[in-house]
Amino acid sequence: MFDRANDPELFRSIFDQTQVLRKPMRGIIAGYHVLPYILVGPPEEQAQRSVEIRGKIRVSPRLVLAPGRHSQTYGELFHDAEVMDQALVARVFSFLYASRHQVSLEHEDLKITRSDRDPQAQIQRVLDELMRREIIDTGLILCPRVRFYPVSIDRFITEILDEEFR
Repeated sequence: MFDRANDPELFRSIFDQTQVLRKPMRGIIAGYHVLPYILVGPPEEQAQRSVEIRGKIRVSPRLVLAPGRHSQTYGELFHDAEVMDQALVARVFSFLYASRHQVSLEHEDLKITRSDRDPQAQIQRVLDELMRREIIDTGLILCPRVRFYPVSIDRFITEILDEEFR
């Protein structure tokens, strides 16, 4: 039997269907920091209900990878000075993951709750809460399948990075 949990087409579909409804008002800063998010989506077995996941993505400072202190630059190394920079810059994004969404979970960096509201009603409730509390640093994500929520978080990170490097 084919295991859909490892199907790249399924992951691509979830990535494409994920809607980032709200991004933090501030971007990624130079140092180590946190990007809070709220993700809402239907559980596998009941599309009229929702699961809400509140978490934090920890972002490392920039990691600069240079080929050597007094040696070639990457542009010289790869014979393409126009495209390759002198140093490659990377960041590490990390977040907690819970494989079981059937339970309620509360932790400093991850909180999973189930709701009788449909996902759209839950999204509206969260938007109202964020506006009422004047929270501007939290992203809001509508996930098509909560079981695969790390794929939707990847979409969220990708959209933030796209804005950072424009």
